[in-house]
Amino acid sequence: MKEDSIVRENLMNESGYSPYCGAERCRHRWPRTYFNGEQFKCNCGWVSEFPIGFIRRYKAKWDK
Repeated sequence: MKEDSIVRENLMNESGYSPYCGAERCRHRWPRTYFNGEQFKCNCGWVSEFPIGFIRRYKAKWDK
């Protein structure tokens, strides 16, 4: 099982869900990220690396 399977499940099943920042040392203390149209991003500069296929499904599901 992939580590982020719970995150992916939440992204696909909970409207408005966003993952926490994944930076090892986030100066903002690991806040929720925002969707920038391509990936999830934190204000510290960290960007998620979800596969493009997953992002396409996410965008289609939530009409983004």
